[in-house]
Amino acid sequence: MRQKDFVLGLAASPRQRANSTILLDTVLTKAAEGGCRVKKMEIFKFSIRPCQGCGGCDRTGVCVLEDDMCLFYPLLQEAGHVILAAPVYFYALSGIAKAFIDRSQALWVRKYRLEQQLPSQGKGYLIAAGATRGKRLFECPRLTMRYYCDALNLHYAGNLLVRGVENEGDVLNNREIMQEAHAMGRAICQGQESGVRSQNEKTGENI
Repeated sequence: MRQKDFVLGLAASPRQRANSTILLDTVLTKAAEGGCRVKKMEIFKFSIRPCQGCGGCDRTGVCVLEDDMCLFYPLLQEAGHVILAAPVYFYALSGIAKAFIDRSQALWVRKYRLEQQLPSQGKGYLIAAGATRGKRLFECPRLTMRYYCDALNLHYAGNLLVRGVENEGDVLNNREIMQEAHAMGRAICQGQESGVRSQNEKTGENI
């Protein structure tokens, strides 16, 4: 059963002062200040193998790979809010983030093949940061997150997206986006949807 006041933050960048993680920390801090129970998991620190495409979960909805992903399945079904924070590499989510998402195939099987009763619908959010300023920088990450949320029975409720941050900690110099992170944390705890944000979208490059 989902807990509406439980916010699960998933950090998918291995950098110590990753921009996406800084934003995630800010959102979680504000949510906690509002009374939510928050949990941050740095998924790059866990042993999570890529999906093998073996079909081992097809009949049971349980992944046959034995690794640290088993720690996440219960949390993904318990959290009322799931926030994925990841860098964008080559116009896609980082490999760490994508491998983690792919391992949720077992949950997709439960929903669509086995038609099992799922936890009540929660909300999902994407935080993504990239160095380039291309207009289409977040097309692939947003589409991936949309269908990831569908597999988890989450309503895709908002984004926090920032361009032009290449070095560690660059996002701290962007007052506007940090304010957006504060607002997202407050909105999550108040049960409101966070607005979709794609910074510099109008001034981005053509690709």
